Amino acid sequence: GEAVEPGSWKAYDLIKKADALKAQRSSETYEQAMANYAEAEIIIKDDITKNETEGKFNKLALLYFQNSQLQFKLLQDELNKAQQGIPFDTLMFCQRVDNVIECYNKSQENNVKPNAKGKVKENKNLSNLNEMGLRGVLTLYYNCGVFMDGMGNKQASVDYFQKFVDLPRSTSIFTKEDADSIYAKQEKIYSLARYNLALQNYALKNWDKAIENAKEALKDTIDVQNLYIVLRDCYGEKKDSVMWAQTLVEAAERTGNTNFYSQLVQYYMETKKTEEANQLIEKMVQEQPGKVSTWYIKGYIELDVKKDYAAARESFAKALEINPDAKEVLRPMAMSYVNDILNQIYDKKFKYIGTNRQITARGRGAEVEKAYAKEKAIYDKELATVKSYYEKALPYLERLRELTPDKPSLWAADLQLVYSNLGMTEKAKEMDEVLYQYNQTLQGK
Repeated sequence: GEAVEPGSWKAYDLIKKADALKAQRSSETYEQAMANYAEAEIIIKDDITKNETEGKFNKLALLYFQNSQLQFKLLQDELNKAQQGIPFDTLMFCQRVDNVIECYNKSQENNVKPNAKGKVKENKNLSNLNEMGLRGVLTLYYNCGVFMDGMGNKQASVDYFQKFVDLPRSTSIFTKEDADSIYAKQEKIYSLARYNLALQNYALKNWDKAIENAKEALKDTIDVQNLYIVLRDCYGEKKDSVMWAQTLVEAAERTGNTNFYSQLVQYYMETKKTEEANQLIEKMVQEQPGKVSTWYIKGYIELDVKKDYAAARESFAKALEINPDAKEVLRPMAMSYVNDILNQIYDKKFKYIGTNRQITARGRGAEVEKAYAKEKAIYDKELATVKSYYEKALPYLERLRELTPDKPSLWAADLQLVYSNLGMTEKAKEMDEVLYQYNQTLQGK
């Protein structure tokens, strides 16, 4: 934009002299320049007070703009030091940044303020200069946030990061379209600021602010897992178990980390909140029936919380219909068979399997043989039943091994159990060796 007349010619002359003195680059002239700037600052502030009393908004707009330029000159030395990595006065830096931005905002507010007759006499050149000026200093609030954090002043850091993310839409200088464009063009730095705000507000126990910023930051891809942990813990602190559970589901879906699902199931197991679990499942089935995670969670709760193995298998089967290679589903599907049969054995559902009872028969001659054959048939049938469960579990674990050959912790111990119960001795020994090598690797770390 074109230049505008100074708010104060007296201050203008002092600033011009100060600029010339500073350009001579000697300590004596530098001190005189600073004295001139300080005198100009007092003159402008006095003029602002006088014109505010008289309600001269157009004059105020020019004075505030002039002060914004002066405040930037006073900021420049500390800004140069910061950019060069030289020690600088952090508090002065941040105070000057506040002053510069406040002056641009107040200049524009007065520039478009209606006069006593209700008319607005906007100086278009001044509006352009305020917009250009503010665009040039937008990221300085971010720097203030970083510097305050470095000083250990967490609250001041949070305040500056918040000012940074709010400024494009809180100022009257930008339209909504301008603000949207700024956020879009500098998406990464705004996401990083919101990430910092989420973590810092969490550390300060500002749960609502942490949640708000974590949700905004999650629109990007910066440290997604950590942000979900912040969200989860904030909802935990607020005792909002519904949002806590939903956060875990969303976290697992987005990150692929099934530990989030495990935490959810563990919570329902420990608290015995089956009704709450049912509500979550019903909501997911209604809203997202085409998602693997819906049926995975439903199956896991049926498997571990309700111990309804048949229902769990149905749910896992639906998940595998959607994605036959859903790694997180393959093991629990296998375990729905293994846990089912182990539970039946534990509950003494069999006459022979899982007991110390020997096959015996009483009587004489053919009678004994017939009685023995009858008991042996019972035993054989029980054994076949038990084996059938392990046989059904086997393909899911073997497929998991194919998909994750470098993660034996996911399948080796389970495969060893299944192979042993199916009498597949060599395969079971192979799993013993895999587990041994895996444990050796862990110990070597």
